[in-house]
Amino acid sequence: MPTTHDEHREPTPHRVWLERYRTQRQREQTQLCTREALWSWTRLVTFFATVGLVIYLAGGPKSMIGLSLVPAVLFGVSVRRHRRARARREHADRVLHMIDESRRRCDGHVTLVRSHARPVDPEDADAELGPLLEAGSASTLTEQERDDLDLYTGPVGVFGLLNRTSTRPGARRLRDWIEHPCLTPERIKARQAAVRRLDDNPTERIELAAAMAALRGCDGAFDRLAVAVRRANALSASTAVGAMRLWTIPSALLLLVASGMALTGAYAWGTAGLVLLAINAAWFGSIKREVETQLAPWREVGPAADGVLIAARQAAADLPHETDLAVLHNASAAIAKPELLAGVCKWLPWTESAGMIHTFFNVALFYDVHVAEAILTRVVPNRDKLLAGLTALAELDAAISLACFAWEQPVRSYPTLADEPALEITAGRHPLITPDRVVPNGVSLTANGRVWVITGSNMAGKSTFLRMTAVQTLLGQIGTTVTAEAMRFSPMRLITDLSVRDNLSRDESYFLAEVRHLRRMVCPPADGAPVLGLVDEPFRGTNSEEQVAASLAVLAHLIESPHFFIVATHERRLTELADGRAATNYHFREVLEHEGLVFDYTLRPGPSQTRTALRVLEREGYPPELLRRARQWLSDVNG
Repeated sequence: MPTTHDEHREPTPHRVWLERYRTQRQREQTQLCTREALWSWTRLVTFFATVGLVIYLAGGPKSMIGLSLVPAVLFGVSVRRHRRARARREHADRVLHMIDESRRRCDGHVTLVRSHARPVDPEDADAELGPLLEAGSASTLTEQERDDLDLYTGPVGVFGLLNRTSTRPGARRLRDWIEHPCLTPERIKARQAAVRRLDDNPTERIELAAAMAALRGCDGAFDRLAVAVRRANALSASTAVGAMRLWTIPSALLLLVASGMALTGAYAWGTAGLVLLAINAAWFGSIKREVETQLAPWREVGPAADGVLIAARQAAADLPHETDLAVLHNASAAIAKPELLAGVCKWLPWTESAGMIHTFFNVALFYDVHVAEAILTRVVPNRDKLLAGLTALAELDAAISLACFAWEQPVRSYPTLADEPALEITAGRHPLITPDRVVPNGVSLTANGRVWVITGSNMAGKSTFLRMTAVQTLLGQIGTTVTAEAMRFSPMRLITDLSVRDNLSRDESYFLAEVRHLRRMVCPPADGAPVLGLVDEPFRGTNSEEQVAASLAVLAHLIESPHFFIVATHERRLTELADGRAATNYHFREVLEHEGLVFDYTLRPGPSQTRTALRVLEREGYPPELLRRARQWLSDVNG
């Protein structure tokens, strides 16, 4: 079997650490499985011991019945210990799963771990969670930029490369960060500091990611939980509710006595018990609809609430009191308190009762009233805390994704913010190209050289270079690492025109669509933000004479503007506008060898000088007379 390139590569320090950490956690998980099994058997044995002892002692002296309390107490202890052991084992399982996900992506492998699809907004607007951290000013990527940069293109895409979220709100928050790159340097630095803190502490990050993974599979329930918190209201009939809760114990005792007396033949007591039930039923019926309305949103949200509690406790334990993570720590710690979310979680299983027994308990004990009050009295006064806690987990989910991406890249750096408009990338690599195939290239756009004109044949690397530049800029503005040896930049409004398509739904031809996209660079928003415009072969959708004329005019206009542009073209006349001051020529080269065109994908100064098209035709057996005419026409055009 042939060996792959990776089999000859020395393992990186991150992969070595990951393998060692996995071995350690695997041993711990095995121990936890053994402990869980031990407590499970103890729970089973003590249960049957309790039942057997009660049956055995039932016919003996009453004083001996107390002996059954011993296995009963042991059973209660074993139940608690078994639950605790199971929770720890489940967390260990999730930790191993997070480690395995990181192993798949370590060293920059382009592999999909979670979804690459664009997250959609929730159907219910009340499920949407607003930002908790200050966002700062931001630009908005249009559908054109999303398409040009392959943000959601399968099988991986830029979003799929970054996405390690475990919740829908976390995925939506990551989507919003990507589609609205920040223009405020202070906010970029703040998010970068938070991501770097998670990046520098892989053990804590994996523990946090494992806790967040408790919410996988609870997407719909998580949204419903947010809706339930937002719509929760105290029961309006507070006096009646208070009276019902006070009346519950006397009512239960009277019904118990009435039932007992009726069984001895005192049927008048049975009649009294029925009258009491009728009164209770009428009383409960007066608020039944409101109670049902308030309880309905809480049904089937139990798994999500339990997962939120797990994640919030882990965040409260592991997040530092520094950077933006301090805000997320405080919000998570607030809802992790026993009297808040933990109390709600204890009551949520009781909301799912139904049937005749449920109806009887409502009539006899006002069951739903007690459950609703237990939940609402915890939620309503703390609504803002709960919503902030849910938002904190969504933002933590997105931040963990950015930190995972940063940690797993073999070549990466956190960019520095420039005081003046500039974009400088040293040895940048497109993250969607595997490390063993990528060729690094650099960019330097400053006030003294704001426009680059790139020439070269098809497949030489122009389009990939443009996309690499755009993606690195985007990564820098969302606060994560870039896949480059170094980067210095100022926040910019990113505008691209790389892969224009016609749009029949908007009655746009290919040419009209491109005209409208390029107009955004010619007439950018007057908000003071620098623009980084990337163009691949302008005006391809019209005839050659007008294409050249329009392209020359547009490029001249862009050179005179204060913004930054990279234009890729096949047209040599555009290179004549690059005078080496505001605009500079660069090119990708190809070499015609025996096996065909060979590309090294390395950017070089100056315009392209190679002409290989007619030589390729000649090698492919085109008629000599055809080639002679082509060379003559080419000579006439150039002469």
